[in-house]
Amino acid sequence: MALFVATLATVLVSGLFWSQFVLLRTIENQQLVSQSRLLLRGALDWSRAILREDQRTTAQDTLSEPWAQGLEETRLDQLGETSALASLASLAGSIEDAQSRFNLRNLLSAEAQIDEYELDALRRLASLLQVPEAAADLIALRMQQAWRPRSKASDERAAGGGRGAPAPDDGPRPIPLVHPHDLYAVAGLDPKDATKLAPYVVVLDVPTPVNLNTATPEVMAARFERMTLAEARALARDRDRTYFVNMGDPRIDRFRSAGLPNERHISTGSRYFLVRGQVRLDRANTRMEALIRRGDRWEQPPRLLWQREL
Repeated sequence: MALFVATLATVLVSGLFWSQFVLLRTIENQQLVSQSRLLLRGALDWSRAILREDQRTTAQDTLSEPWAQGLEETRLDQLGETSALASLASLAGSIEDAQSRFNLRNLLSAEAQIDEYELDALRRLASLLQVPEAAADLIALRMQQAWRPRSKASDERAAGGGRGAPAPDDGPRPIPLVHPHDLYAVAGLDPKDATKLAPYVVVLDVPTPVNLNTATPEVMAARFERMTLAEARALARDRDRTYFVNMGDPRIDRFRSAGLPNERHISTGSRYFLVRGQVRLDRANTRMEALIRRGDRWEQPPRLLWQREL
């Protein structure tokens, strides 16, 4: 009986100790994640300061500028931090010009009508990436369905307490695309095609031109009506040696026969940037992605449009 009681007491105490250990470890993990998020928030503020200073000093945005270099995984104490946490945490991050990609918002006019010129450009991009051109039509239709304006009848019905028959275009709408990987939700689009397209597209809040100083050859070739991929790669090599100062650069003008777009479609500067960061802190590994929009003037601080954990 004494051995039985001793064994039972040991089992109960062991269970209590194990529950206490699990609880403490859970609290520690939550604390590590919270600290990692605070560090990522600081890194995001740092990136906004870098982009603001760049806007103050130069009118162009190029791949040779400090914001485009990225930060390899580095301990915080090597960056000048002196807190006890700095020796335990490491930070890595990068900034990507969002206007180096094809902006899907360009597909729609102010009245949410599909812009055929932009749709043709997306079809060319799909073809260059060995994706069926029909994928571009599916994406444009999804964008139009999500962004179409409500009818006057719908607004009047809402003001009158919901009375009256619904208008034909006031049915359920799909959730608007926000991130490039939202392409997987486009009805009829093959997931393999979505995987190929995602790194080359972005969804911004307004139509924007493509920055020729940062765009990939595929996006540049899609932006010109009759430019081949080989010509786009040659243009990118010229750009990497010496960036384009403005749209009057003769190296750009020589492609006029390829259907040179106007300044609504191409530029040498950008206002939208994708910021990515990663913090390793003991057992926690936290990653973040955010979209930042710079102001019209450098005095205006860059604005955070959205942020998500990866």
